This record gives sequence, structure tokens and C-alpha cells, in this order.
Amino acid sequence: MSKTHFTPVHPGEVLRDELEEIELTQTALAKHIGVLPKTVNEICRGKRGISAEMAMKLSKALGGSPQFWLNLQNNWELSQLSYSNFENISSIAA
Repeated sequence: MSKTHFTPVHPGEVLRDELEEIELTQTALAKHIGVLPKTVNEICRGKRGISAEMAMKLSKALGGSPQFWLNLQNNWELSQLSYSNFENISSIAA
């Protein structure tokens, strides 16, 4: 069985693509979900992450589950770590 590998993308890229697909502006989304336009813009530019609250708002507004948005965020954050920075930590669990 082969494993499919993917390169995680910032959730903002997915949000940007979704907004383009449904022809909705960042400002219109921000107004609809009750946040500042700057907040949506920062997410779309990869300058801000997706919180649990934002995941719920995006889920309600755009469909899908909050877990989808949180998974994107978690995968992105993990992809940004350098595993070599953690090589000196050994397991203490039995």
C-alpha cells in the first residue's frame, strides 16, 4: 500500500481559494461572520492562524466542519517545525 504525501498549505490559501470560487470578498465574509476585515485578510495572507472560534465561524459560513479548518492549521504548524530541533528529547514513557 502506498502512502500519499502532500505538502501542507496554510489554511489562508484554502480560504482564499474558497472565497474566489464562490465569488465572495474578504470584506463580505468578515462582515457576515462578525470579525474585522483585517482578520480575514491576515488569515488569507498567511499572517494569522485559525483558532477554534474562527474554525466554527468559517464552518457555519462556508460549510464543512470546524475540524477541517483546525486540521489545516495543525498540519501547517507541524510542517513548519524542524524535527532536528527535537532530536535531543528522548521518550520517558514506558
